[in-house]
Amino acid sequence: MRETTVENGKVRGIPCGWPSITAFYGIPYAAPPVGDLRWRAPQPAADWNGVRDCARASAKCPQLGVGKGSFFEKEFYPYEEEMSEDCLYLNVWTPAQEKEEKLPVIFWVHGGAFMTGYGHSAHFDGEHFARKGVILVTINYRLNIFGWMVHPELSAESEHGVSGNYGLLDQIFALQWVKRNIASFGGDPENITIAGQSAGAMCVQALLSSPLTEGLAAKAIMQSGGGITPCADMRFPTLAEAEARTDLSLLGVSSIEEARALSWQEVLERWMKSMPGHGLTRTPVQDGYVLPLSLDEAARTGNYRKIPCLMGYTEKEGIAVAPGYDAFARQMEEEYGAEKAKEYLALCPEPEHFSEFIQENFREEVQAAALAWAETLEEQKNGPVYLYCLDRKLPGDEKGAFHAADLWYVFQTFMRGWRPWTGEDYELAHACNSYWAGFARTGKPCGPDLPEWTPYTKENPLTMELGERIGMMEIPENDRVTFRKEFLRTGK
Repeated sequence: MRETTVENGKVRGIPCGWPSITAFYGIPYAAPPVGDLRWRAPQPAADWNGVRDCARASAKCPQLGVGKGSFFEKEFYPYEEEMSEDCLYLNVWTPAQEKEEKLPVIFWVHGGAFMTGYGHSAHFDGEHFARKGVILVTINYRLNIFGWMVHPELSAESEHGVSGNYGLLDQIFALQWVKRNIASFGGDPENITIAGQSAGAMCVQALLSSPLTEGLAAKAIMQSGGGITPCADMRFPTLAEAEARTDLSLLGVSSIEEARALSWQEVLERWMKSMPGHGLTRTPVQDGYVLPLSLDEAARTGNYRKIPCLMGYTEKEGIAVAPGYDAFARQMEEEYGAEKAKEYLALCPEPEHFSEFIQENFREEVQAAALAWAETLEEQKNGPVYLYCLDRKLPGDEKGAFHAADLWYVFQTFMRGWRPWTGEDYELAHACNSYWAGFARTGKPCGPDLPEWTPYTKENPLTMELGERIGMMEIPENDRVTFRKEFLRTGK
């Protein structure tokens, strides 16, 4: 299938390395969010005449990047990509030769702390999924100040009286587009798996919790994020909290109209100079419309899509998260309250032994969030939930299984990286990609000649180990993980 027709016109793709697979890059799913459409809900894309050439990906959304010379730049982003505010495009990889094949679909939401990233970076490629009979869709969505801007003027413009979740609205709009159009690529609109990693996994959690996604997803994958909120600084603020922190003077303007008159380059430059610090400085918000409830409350009360979930984490998640002891103690007080924080800190090493522990802390937080999610769904008789821990020590440095390391294996694109890969990496990538493809097909991670992957339950608390060994294992008891898991499940 080299050409097909979608709702806006005809598109032409290009063959992949495996010639029967076709990639369609840069298909517009919404109108460019520029001018008066900046900081508004996405609008339908315009129709086009003739055949649109989809041989090249679109520009990525405006962003600050991961930092020159940083670990993640070397690992995933070794070259600069074009940026533009005209960025609402998606990419499709399909093995279908006929429209009637009804293949399963994975809808991928990239991570990047809600600040950076794009759907066509080198480690996201759908050829290996397509070789296993699964269509992959990746998207761009608005980020940072363009995706999460909150202001009373914007709320007053909205028919729903809200602002701030433009990035999430983009994702929902793209998911709706895929639901309407994926049959044109040989896909099954009733078998779409929403998937993401890190902030992308948190977006998947938000999509599961939003009333706007009813009927849009059959399964969900959350990698290194999602579940019941893993830590305090990843909780989405309420609209009122976000509005209270918004100050247009940081952009050197006094109104939204003036802010919209700035070029995107000016907005990015002025915002960068006024950023309060690193981390999740712009996120989705609990606005009462896209997200009526906090993600925690939605989970605890069962207000989410009841679909099979695959989720997990890497062994060394905390490579980029290393606050000092005092800052960590304050963060725990914010999350648990003073008394519960004392209980938790008593389980942690003393300050003089803190540096090694803090590298494990983020992994423990993500692990506890996944366990809390799995046990909550089991109690509510929803699910199932399949858990994994990727513990492969990647060759080439001492970082171990760092945050996002699983992407090389899940997409089976590791040969695009700089590392001196070995046969064990080939085997692990084949296993991960096969398990994920099997989950997209059947709702259970499976593949030919692979160990059986069973759901996590209280009676059988097993996690799939993905590393030099591939098989089910029982994670050793950890008092801090147990403490956090119970707090997340109950909120007390």
